[in-house]
Amino acid sequence: MLDRSLEDIQQLNQFLPFEMGYLPKEFQDKAVVEINETDENKMRGLTELREMVQLENNLTGIHIDDEFLMVFLRYAKYDITEAFSRLKNLMKLKRDNENLFSGQLYDVIVKTATDKIMIYLPYRCPDGCGILYINLDNWIPEEFSDIEVKRMAPIILLQGIREPMNQVNGFKVIIDAKSNPFRHLRYCSFQNLYLIYFGTQCCFPGRFHSYHVVNMSFTAKFCLQMMKHVLPEELKRKIHIHSSKEELLEHFPSEVIPQEYGGQLENFDMTGWLKRVMEPEKLEKMCGTFQD
Repeated sequence: MLDRSLEDIQQLNQFLPFEMGYLPKEFQDKAVVEINETDENKMRGLTELREMVQLENNLTGIHIDDEFLMVFLRYAKYDITEAFSRLKNLMKLKRDNENLFSGQLYDVIVKTATDKIMIYLPYRCPDGCGILYINLDNWIPEEFSDIEVKRMAPIILLQGIREPMNQVNGFKVIIDAKSNPFRHLRYCSFQNLYLIYFGTQCCFPGRFHSYHVVNMSFTAKFCLQMMKHVLPEELKRKIHIHSSKEELLEHFPSEVIPQEYGGQLENFDMTGWLKRVMEPEKLEKMCGTFQD
């Protein structure tokens, strides 16, 4: 469901909103061609993946709804073995870090949307990709602790991938890396950086097509240097470091980019989306339900 203000803006342009809840016909056709989606593959994939979950000892006592299983099948282009492998990785991540998947309070987490620390932009690229926006300098740890950041990230990512358009089209990421090193460097431990890498690249059932970095800072350079031997070459090729903010317009339409980067997008508000995906019943099944 779109906020009314976003509906009004959408009438002025042809860019699809982030929040849709369905696949338009052209993207249904794209799913057939690019991720092997057919009714037969859906039925077979869900049946086999359900059976594999039921037989896996490490997943005993976890209820995973079919809608979430479908996310993994789409990610893996209906390769059931690959889908199951990533599902197990995510469930292990949750078991090993239960504090990151519990205790999430909207009144606390909403700061990521109001301060635009890590949130989606309201409109999609013409190819259907969702745009994840991260602004490091907007994060003030004294006001939004690192544990709350770690609780926030799974919500943004896992609730974002529940959107069918994101399952088929994936994401592009804009990172404003401007940073005060005295504020952020203390959190750039290898453990924290590896958690980001493992969570997004080995567990998350979504595809990141590109990462666009502006305002490169000492903090960001330090993080890349620390992780350079861990990141695979394929991932490194997806990272684009821009010498100016305006270079983003060579990769994104100006209509979907915030004005501070030379785009036309005025103040935007994604708190409505965040509040909807943080409803208790949605949080409960966000990453499988661990039964007592």
